[in-house]
Amino acid sequence: MEGLNYFNELPEECVSAILSLTSPLDACRSSLVFSTFRSAMESDMVWDSFLPYDCSDMVSRSLTPLNFSSKKQLFQCLCNPLLIDAGKLSFNLEKSSGKKSYLLSARALSITWSNDPIYWCWVHMTESRFSEVAALRTTNWLEIEGKIKTGMLSSNTKYGAYLVIKIRNNAYGLDSEKAELSVQVGDGQAWTGSTYLFGNPDRKNNVEHLRSSSRLIEVEQILREREDGWMEIELGEFFNGELGDVDQDVKMSFKEVKSYHLKGGLIVEGIEEILSTVPGNPSFNPASF
Repeated sequence: MEGLNYFNELPEECVSAILSLTSPLDACRSSLVFSTFRSAMESDMVWDSFLPYDCSDMVSRSLTPLNFSSKKQLFQCLCNPLLIDAGKLSFNLEKSSGKKSYLLSARALSITWSNDPIYWCWVHMTESRFSEVAALRTTNWLEIEGKIKTGMLSSNTKYGAYLVIKIRNNAYGLDSEKAELSVQVGDGQAWTGSTYLFGNPDRKNNVEHLRSSSRLIEVEQILREREDGWMEIELGEFFNGELGDVDQDVKMSFKEVKSYHLKGGLIVEGIEEILSTVPGNPSFNPASF
């Protein structure tokens, strides 16, 4: 008990310095135990250490102004999706670690023939955070590619890239041939895989299962439904290295260009780069401290 009391006797500035070396989750947990830690948790020193180094740039690129009076409030704001770059990108911080995540909108992607209304149309959907999404009318060449710079992401972090989609009830041709998946950082070795996307509403368990294979393993995965009502397909994983490393392109793709079968009914919201494994307690809420 004497050791625990010692922490409560530390100067608040010292406690703030200690907490700034931890993570948002660990700092909030500590504040539940020690009264001194609780007051120190309001310090700008603590929350400034949890914000990314380019935080001011993100705030300036926001589509709508942010209202905050402290670094803690700013952190809380950035834990919610923030539209930046004229609404073409969505940015947020993972609340337990402060790591960055992005969702590239369909407009920020390269989608073959997406500007030709014969093949694709751009529509507004209330369930999307973006002003418009890409809806596939019909095509025999399905190719979707996205790029993001490693410098935009958190360093020393393992990311997963996901294609965020919906499949209409009248979708067709999406299971005619395996789609090819890939993620590549710079000129390094690419993670490659392939998947059948079942889009036939009469097929049992449609949009529930996909088969994915890579050069190393073959696994059966689940086409997951997200909390926001969309679905996601994992395109692959990659590790983002040190902050001072060369800024490289992360190239992510989903394509089916071999069968030449017509396909339609796919709706694309974008490609998301999110932590491959989210640490901590999923119920953690920084707003409660």
